Amino acid sequence: MKMNELGLVYFSPTGTTRKVIIETARNIDLKSVSYDLSIHKEKKPNLHFKGNDFVLFGIPVYGGRVPATFLEYFETLKGDNTPAALIATYGCREYEDALLELKNEVESRGFKVIGAGAFPVQHSIVRQIGMSRPNKADLKVIADFGIQLNRKLRNAVGFDNIDIQVPGNNPYKKYETIPLVPKTDVNLCTECKACAKACPAGAISMENPKKTDKKKCISCMKCVYSCKKKARYVSNMKLNMAQKKLTKICKSDKQAEIFI
Repeated sequence: MKMNELGLVYFSPTGTTRKVIIETARNIDLKSVSYDLSIHKEKKPNLHFKGNDFVLFGIPVYGGRVPATFLEYFETLKGDNTPAALIATYGCREYEDALLELKNEVESRGFKVIGAGAFPVQHSIVRQIGMSRPNKADLKVIADFGIQLNRKLRNAVGFDNIDIQVPGNNPYKKYETIPLVPKTDVNLCTECKACAKACPAGAISMENPKKTDKKKCISCMKCVYSCKKKARYVSNMKLNMAQKKLTKICKSDKQAEIFI
């Protein structure tokens, strides 16, 4: 089958998932177009793909699930029996139901999953967990995933007989995120609004960027990473509590799992 274009549809508030999906895409012989859904958009873009396109979907795992903010964009997602592959990155705990949920969501909208991978990376909140991952060895595994997908695309006449199985339970576990809402140091904040523009959940007001809507915040930490003045931060007490809890259940030597 002659392929047309490679679509990269991803949610990557801190840039790690983007790094993984780009490394995968580098090893696929198709021109790519990126759809970064970590940038908040009131009007959802039309994500329509043809039968001879190939789409890589990439997400960070939030509490064992697909980020709800990412799924909001699926209202306009549509494929035409379009081949796709899935990428889930997670902070060295577990990815639980995330791959299965993502597979079900994309296949219900006209896509055919021909490969999937779960990749352990540095934790977005407790940075000591999985420090500097993906590292050189991880990137080699990620690149090989892209090579395998590329080989599959080149050799396949069609994809109807492919049936990729991924771990997970249905019904899925309850959707929860770590309740860490970043605060603002009013003495450092210049109201440049970089955090408000960066927030993928629209939780920071453009009129008053010093305030965060706790109900909308998904604790993705993008505002903290985006603030050049270091005016956005998480309470040390809450961060220490999270660190104590997560270091007990996360293992920094987790290995990637590939399904292809």
